[in-house]
Amino acid sequence: MSKLFIGLMSGTSVDSVDTVLIDLEEDNIQLIGSCSYPISGEIKQAVFSAVKSNSLSIEEISQLDEKMARVFIGAVQKILSKEKKDSKDIIAIGSHGQTIKHSPNSPNPFSLQVGEAKIIANSTKITTVTDFRSQDITAGGQGAPLTPIFHEKIFNTDQKKKVIVNIGGITNLTSIDPSNFVFGYDTGPGNCLMDIWSREHIKKDYDEEGNWAASGTSEEELLKIMLNDDYFKKNYPKSTGPDYFNLNWIYQAISKCERKFQPQDVQATLLQLTVKTLTEGLLELELDNDEIIFYCGGGLHNKYLMDQIEKELEREIFSTYELGVNPDYLEAISFAWFAKQRIDGRSFELSKITGSKGKVFLGTITEPSK
Repeated sequence: MSKLFIGLMSGTSVDSVDTVLIDLEEDNIQLIGSCSYPISGEIKQAVFSAVKSNSLSIEEISQLDEKMARVFIGAVQKILSKEKKDSKDIIAIGSHGQTIKHSPNSPNPFSLQVGEAKIIANSTKITTVTDFRSQDITAGGQGAPLTPIFHEKIFNTDQKKKVIVNIGGITNLTSIDPSNFVFGYDTGPGNCLMDIWSREHIKKDYDEEGNWAASGTSEEELLKIMLNDDYFKKNYPKSTGPDYFNLNWIYQAISKCERKFQPQDVQATLLQLTVKTLTEGLLELELDNDEIIFYCGGGLHNKYLMDQIEKELEREIFSTYELGVNPDYLEAISFAWFAKQRIDGRSFELSKITGSKGKVFLGTITEPSK
């Protein structure tokens, strides 16, 4: 008998909600359908403003919570209609939510995702699992990345060493070694700095295929200053977010340089920052030639970025398509799977990934009102 779950993922680019319907009968993972649900320009700007703000009010958070919940409801309705399913067919929704703040190293650590679970559950009439990070943070962890657990589950079937790299707004890697523990961490910015610089200077949400960055020249002085940030010196477990790597962060780095730069040269430098911080993390793994790196996430669509990574590592680029999983929907699939784990009452030991102590449950279950 089918056990259907819906997974929802909205990343830092805030361009759309990645939506999947999967069958998890006997814990096998079968993708039934997928779709991308657009986010309006108004809500997108509200999210960007919230990420930038240092003084969000309870009212502002509440309003954004409701607006994003309505977006997620639309995504659920779209996948149900597309796959000709009814809400009664679905066991649960796993909704990552839209990250506004991620501050695991502050005096009072927290991670904030919006998209109110109660509104989603009541509107769809489907049990909804959200807030996947809080219990890990309460247990002393970083709250992210969580996907290495799922990567091990889905990609460790052949008992071969491999690395999974997700280039979203933030870049994270997962090292899978059948003879050792799985671990993963955020290497640093992925697309988030390039996206925000594109919005600031060419009024586009992202640099298509990296063409704008390719038109510039990476500035060595600026790159050196950026690479000197304390985050890159930390040992893992570690995680970060676009509220740390933001527009002010870019301008602070520029202010330490003796001369001004052309915007396209800053974009080229930001791309190299993503390349350098990722490839340094990968080189530290001392991979053998037969250990393949598989990529997923929006960064795969930045041709210039992937070309530069390939050049730096001198390794061919492979995507998770090679492992049978669409790289654009891997995270959405993972949160549908996490929803099942929470519904089943399964907890996880994440000390090697997030640094938390003891087993933790990932997610909070919200039932629809009767």
